[in-house]
Amino acid sequence: MADVGGSIPEGEEEEEEEEVTAILKSVLEKQGVLGKLKAQIRSCVYQALDEGTAPKPQLSNDTLVMNELIREYLEFHGYNHTANTLALESAQPQAKIPRDVLAKEVGCAGAQQNLPLLYSIVKLPEK
Repeated sequence: MADVGGSIPEGEEEEEEEEVTAILKSVLEKQGVLGKLKAQIRSCVYQALDEGTAPKPQLSNDTLVMNELIREYLEFHGYNHTANTLALESAQPQAKIPRDVLAKEVGCAGAQQNLPLLYSIVKLPEK
């Protein structure tokens, strides 16, 4: 293509576009945005694929409690799209089990309020 009116030659335009894309990708990765966008896209894809499929089996009480513990942990760390995907795939009810009920159920009634209950259940040795 001829260089008309100050336009960028086609080869250089593609190269510049690739450079801008690489810079944008790097910035979004550093800001943590790219991972969140990928997780959100996955969640939307799972949701679209799940529509119209056979109903999920009834969850046992133990499974409901375990899923809720995992959901609380995921949300605490900001993994909201992962938590939504878990709830969608497992047919976990949208309404959360109240924390005090959950704590009592797993024997952690005196657990710290500022941490997920999983931290009280899995006590890792301090370094």
